[in-house]
Amino acid sequence: MNALYDYLSVGTDYLWDPGFGGIFFNDYWVLQDLLSDNCFETLSSPEYRNISEFRFTPDNQRFELYWQDLYKTINAANVVIAKVPNIEFNEQHRLHLESEARFVRAMMYFELVKYFGEVPLTITPTESADEAFISRTNLDDVYNVIISDLEFAESNLSNNYRVGDGRPVPFAATALLGKVFLTKGDYDNAAEKLYDVIESGKFYLWPDYADIFKISNMNSGEIIFAVNFSGTLSEGFKPNQYHVRLLPSGLDVDGEGPENAHGLELPTDNLFNSFNPLDRRRSVTFITSYTYSDGTTINFEPHIGKFWDQEAEPRGNNTNSDVIYLRYADVLLMYAEALNETNNGPTTEAYNAINEVRKRARYNGVVEQNILPDLSGLSYSEFCDAILNERRLEFVMEGSRYNDLRRFGKLVEAVEASGKENINPQDFHYLLPIPQRERDLNTKLTQNTGY
Repeated sequence: MNALYDYLSVGTDYLWDPGFGGIFFNDYWVLQDLLSDNCFETLSSPEYRNISEFRFTPDNQRFELYWQDLYKTINAANVVIAKVPNIEFNEQHRLHLESEARFVRAMMYFELVKYFGEVPLTITPTESADEAFISRTNLDDVYNVIISDLEFAESNLSNNYRVGDGRPVPFAATALLGKVFLTKGDYDNAAEKLYDVIESGKFYLWPDYADIFKISNMNSGEIIFAVNFSGTLSEGFKPNQYHVRLLPSGLDVDGEGPENAHGLELPTDNLFNSFNPLDRRRSVTFITSYTYSDGTTINFEPHIGKFWDQEAEPRGNNTNSDVIYLRYADVLLMYAEALNETNNGPTTEAYNAINEVRKRARYNGVVEQNILPDLSGLSYSEFCDAILNERRLEFVMEGSRYNDLRRFGKLVEAVEASGKENINPQDFHYLLPIPQRERDLNTKLTQNTGY
């Protein structure tokens, strides 16, 4: 079971395997914003650039490696789920370990269906190549496994055994169930699960948006589930790629600033300009200048700097920052969205949920400013637009935007309005291509329309 967390972070072959780490090492959060109006790629490598421009084909290696990593993790979870029930030891601990594996398996299949739609479903360990050569499974059947796994985890995860350091708690399963139901279009069940998380009182918004990304606040307060990374801690070298990929290059002068930053993914002007200039999220999300210890300040085009805790990690290199998968603001905005859908328009509770997020954004670190007024009096479609916009401002580079645009049916429209150059978004891009190498090996795999 412990090995599963390596699949999530650095991968099974350490940092230098072809996938450049595990599930959450980089592509989980990079792909979602490149496949949207939020960011564009600066690398000359065609893999990421073609993704950013919506000119990718089934041969794109990023999709192939992500698919492989997801299924590697699923198979590792299948081993745990198959073997642990047969071990004789404390029943509560046994159920908890199985629940951890089921939570991880559900996460992986959820990532697969969001990107690829129908995918091969396997729930037992794959021990021969023949067992891997199976067809794509009906989407409802895959969702049924995801939901069943999360319901099992919700009922059997412990609150006092193996808690912390990036392991799920029962309400993490509840929150993820809410997101699964919302994505599936089951709004009644989504609202019920998300309400359970809110009503529990176990999570809250940090008063200052900047507090979310402080190293000292990892896995507390607003954070419902995050994948643990440690770039400098004694228990192992497991840094994620936030600083390397996102911070501007050239800041390392006389041993100051992140020496390994490359600014690979940059925000579009469309994203930067969508923020009210006084919105706390803008000053936290973007870095546009840097001041050295001698008082010298340099200015540069906006980069994404929200994950850099400059007080805790002034060099900004091998970060201990976790990758957040679920946080309370997400629950509030999903709850508002679900209520809008079930009632064909926003309710008082829906307004309360979105306005709680907006209220936090008014706080500039000292006082609450007279900006971003509480929403009211909106129609169903106006509230949909408000939710989608609020999610954009709240979750930059947190693995959300592509799926949000898909869910609201705004992918092509948003990308075309983004100002990104040389783009070619099409309706069939609502799903990604099944990797060609997988289809070459497994002739039972069909391809998504358009590829």
